[in-house]
Amino acid sequence: MKRTDHDLRSNVRAIAIPLSIDQPTVVEFLGSPNWAVNLPFYLKCALASIAGLAVVWKSAAWPTLIPFFLLISGTVGIAIAIGLRAATTAQTQIVIDSVRMTMRYGILSRRVASVEMYRVQNVECVSSWWERLMGFGTLVVESSDVNHPRWTLRGMPDVEVLREWMNLAAIARRDAKGIREVNMGRV
Repeated sequence: MKRTDHDLRSNVRAIAIPLSIDQPTVVEFLGSPNWAVNLPFYLKCALASIAGLAVVWKSAAWPTLIPFFLLISGTVGIAIAIGLRAATTAQTQIVIDSVRMTMRYGILSRRVASVEMYRVQNVECVSSWWERLMGFGTLVVESSDVNHPRWTLRGMPDVEVLREWMNLAAIARRDAKGIREVNMGRV
């Protein structure tokens, strides 16, 4: 795949895969998931707030302030949930290079997991209609790793290009290490 000046996809890079182990690693993706991956959750929270407001509006004639305090506590709870979801997405860091895929995530407790690229068996991209409109999707990576056989990376930009690059990088990495692929049953 060759990039030209009139290419409309600005994030598409030429595929550069090291053919030997001694060559430097090529970083294909470094960053966080797209914030819009949380859009359905944000819309559900907005609908819950509107429903709570409607309940308080209907019960405004009640002589107690219980509905008002329930609305305040519900709004605070929804705001905390939205902030936590946004912070979790922002604090997730994904690095995909020609040697391995690493994911760092967590707010209070941090977790780091990685899989070597030669262990990647299958890469699938899934995008719903609204994700395609916004230019991102979900990357599902299946590997022969015992601890993490399936990776789901939500909110990845240019998933189809990234999927193709990861497949080629996995094949090149297996060839560079002299590893032959043997599948016995399901990965």
